[in-house]
Amino acid sequence: MKQIFEMTDQREINTLLDTTEYGTLALCSENKPYSLPLNFARIGNEIYFHGSKSGRKIEILKQNSQASFSIVEPHAMIQSYFSSHDGLACPATQFFKSIMIEGKVAFVEGYDEKVKALESLMKKLQPEGKYKPLGEDAYQKAIHATTIYKLIPSQIRAKYKFGQHLTQERFEMIVAHLKKRDSDIDQKTVIMMKTLRRDDATKK
Repeated sequence: MKQIFEMTDQREINTLLDTTEYGTLALCSENKPYSLPLNFARIGNEIYFHGSKSGRKIEILKQNSQASFSIVEPHAMIQSYFSSHDGLACPATQFFKSIMIEGKVAFVEGYDEKVKALESLMKKLQPEGKYKPLGEDAYQKAIHATTIYKLIPSQIRAKYKFGQHLTQERFEMIVAHLKKRDSDIDQKTVIMMKTLRRDDATKK
């Protein structure tokens, strides 16, 4: 990964993990890849998932606990003509933030840890509350019937792409086009572009 694209601030990484609703868990069995989108919750550095006690995913994890997990926060699509006058398709791209985590998956057996994981997931996906706390007795049967597993990271790589590597001319062209198109995501992208550009200039 080019250093200019790296996201190294742990607080920023945690914020992205805590605000992204789902990611893709990638597994492998008998040299065959298998991936699936999942909701998740972060507790510390570990990523928690939940699901049924049986199925292909569980069988694979019992054979091979190695896994990777990735999330993406998409930002504006950048049309090819936003940064070039040559008429080629090559400059077309999309700006984004992303995280990829590699590690081992462990099944959670303790009831209290299961409750903590599910409570964290609910707080993330339903922050307004309006549900009985997961620690109440009414949930015991459902929690015992649910598999909770967590990814314990061995490596975390995060990046953002917001035109940090571009010349000032191309950078300004993109900003002008985004301001003209002016959707909500375009506005957010311009803010990120300028913030990262300013931060990069400060480091030099």
